[in-house]
Amino acid sequence: MNEKRVLLAEDELVSATYLKDSLSALGYKVTLANDGKQALEYYLENPFPVVITDYEMPGLNGAELIQELKSEEIEPVIFMLTSHINPKLIVNVMKLGIYDYLVKPLEEQEISIKLKRAFEFYEMKRIETITKRERQLRLEGHLEWIQWKEKMAGVGEFNRLNQNLFESLKNSFCQGAGFGALVTLLKLVSDTTVKEGNHYKIESDLMELIQINTEMAEKALKMFADIDLMVSSPIQFAEISCAEFYDQMQYWLQELKPLLDLKGQQILISDLKPNHTKYKISYNSMFMQNAFKEIITNACKFSESNSKITIVTNVEHDWFKCAVYNQPVLNADGTCGIPLQYENLIFEPFYRLSKNVYDEYGTLDFGLGLSYVDSCFKKHNGKLSVHNVVDHSEWSENPITKVAFQFSLPVNKI
Repeated sequence: MNEKRVLLAEDELVSATYLKDSLSALGYKVTLANDGKQALEYYLENPFPVVITDYEMPGLNGAELIQELKSEEIEPVIFMLTSHINPKLIVNVMKLGIYDYLVKPLEEQEISIKLKRAFEFYEMKRIETITKRERQLRLEGHLEWIQWKEKMAGVGEFNRLNQNLFESLKNSFCQGAGFGALVTLLKLVSDTTVKEGNHYKIESDLMELIQINTEMAEKALKMFADIDLMVSSPIQFAEISCAEFYDQMQYWLQELKPLLDLKGQQILISDLKPNHTKYKISYNSMFMQNAFKEIITNACKFSESNSKITIVTNVEHDWFKCAVYNQPVLNADGTCGIPLQYENLIFEPFYRLSKNVYDEYGTLDFGLGLSYVDSCFKKHNGKLSVHNVVDHSEWSENPITKVAFQFSLPVNKI
């Protein structure tokens, strides 16, 4: 998380204004709340990495606010403001489980150092939480695979009366369950075919299932071959300016227009910036085109109908950066966007956040598309990230949660 956002809860206007101005001068984006209740509302609307709160406030005091904030999945780094240096009070404040305390009046150098460390600590805790949740999800997935194998181990001869098994297998294929379903199908074929002379007789339902999934298997194997080629073989790179790459993206977007028409969506792309002509990138056109199209296709598939997909490009700190923002459909559990623990898992083979199938997009709903994207940018020494952002640009009372998919490519001056 690169946003240097700070929530300041302080009811004393003079002190709040001074601290906000000081933090803004240090490069932090400060949101001021007049009391603890308003601070909690701001936080729940769009969580902040760092919260600075006064101890005594009307309505919801500092201690009560801290208790509410510490119940979040990833709690913020919390500082307590106090005008007292009484050791007993300081001890009581630290017992609340805060990161540190700040004594008024504040020294700019002290708060600069403490806030820098606070953001580093927040990012460390965030990664730790993601890692724990990923480990739990991987374990759950492994246990599901073991249970599936045990369930299928005693299938034996295919019984036409056991339609629950057949429907389960059919649904697994249609939902892109992975090669586990394919292996099970082959086992069923092996167990149930009967040899008659030089031929084998196979159940018609099984044969139909094989036929409708032949294309799926071919696509999956081709995708594996493409990823293997990209990862294990040397590829040719060409050098073009960032402005030329911007034009390439515009051209690729034109080819994707039929996908936008499926749900009445629009793509808005930021204007070409002057510094795009001053830097160049090295890229493989074929692999990059496929990866870019996969990113946009995912944005289309998982966005609301009649929504806008926004693309913002920039060159900064030796990187060409491109961020794709889309307004996601609600998840099955009613949440919006990509849950924190899934931010890295979505790039792994066979992992799919949604179990829906999108035949009209002509893609392989098998959890391999973003694995291809990840391999592509690693080959280009680039970076990938995906996370949720809260968009206030519509000036509505209810801000919109969007998914931000960002990729970066290293640049050199022309």
